[in-house]
Amino acid sequence: MKNSIYIILAILLLSSCASLNKKQFSADAMNEKLVTLDRDSITLSQILDKNKGKQIFAQVFASYCPVSQDSFDDVLKFQKENPEKVYIFLSVDHSYYDWKRGLKYVKPKGQFYYIPKKGDGALGKFLKLKSIPRFLKINEQGEIEVYKTSKVSEKLK
Repeated sequence: MKNSIYIILAILLLSSCASLNKKQFSADAMNEKLVTLDRDSITLSQILDKNKGKQIFAQVFASYCPVSQDSFDDVLKFQKENPEKVYIFLSVDHSYYDWKRGLKYVKPKGQFYYIPKKGDGALGKFLKLKSIPRFLKINEQGEIEVYKTSKVSEKLK
């Protein structure tokens, strides 16, 4: 009986840890409608297809968030050290207009997209988006290598 409980606990623990190491975006997350700077609609799938064959550094942020703002200096330094990567920035600002206004204060350069559904949409739920900033590393095949980190670190290289 005692061994059965340990086995069940081990299975539960391992299955919960596996959800933190996701390697592929869900179909729903890939198909969620995001918004470009020109206010066109685009999906995550289209963004990843456009950048296929390249390593991607992705940041989920909000221009109004002080912690996101503080992270931009680290991102700039990372960009200088890793110019070969593609930089994608996904915003969860309150509105498209707030996002556009706030971008003048965002120092890093890259591809910028707005997530209208924020944490409530398929992408936000897939990422278990509870706090920002959030960084991801996506390899040349579109697989997630770093699913969740709140700081720019060596893991993202």
